[in-house]
Amino acid sequence: MADEPLTSEVARMSLSTRVRSLIAHQLARGKVGVEAVASQLHMSRYTLHKKLKREGLTFASLLEEVRRTQALSYLQDRSKPLVEIAEQLGFSELSAFSRAFKRWMGTSPAEYRSVRFS
Repeated sequence: MADEPLTSEVARMSLSTRVRSLIAHQLARGKVGVEAVASQLHMSRYTLHKKLKREGLTFASLLEEVRRTQALSYLQDRSKPLVEIAEQLGFSELSAFSRAFKRWMGTSPAEYRSVRFS
């Protein structure tokens, strides 16, 4: 069957890899939440937290990692406004995105974009 290789490939992925993928998918659709991710993995929120803890991770750390990775990618498109990037990453407002970005990269998104992609 055509779906078998894909299904077995997904089954071999680590839980954290599957969670990262689901977070990225949810961010693209709007709001991301631990309940929705756990449900898609057919487990409770508690079980998801417990299993991630075994990998030395938390849902919040994976969400932040995905946001940071996507932010760096989105900033390459100079035509995309920072407000739009913040919204796509699930931040409530531009200032929240800017604070997070400064924590990740040590500079504001606007400064990073102008230095890296000018």
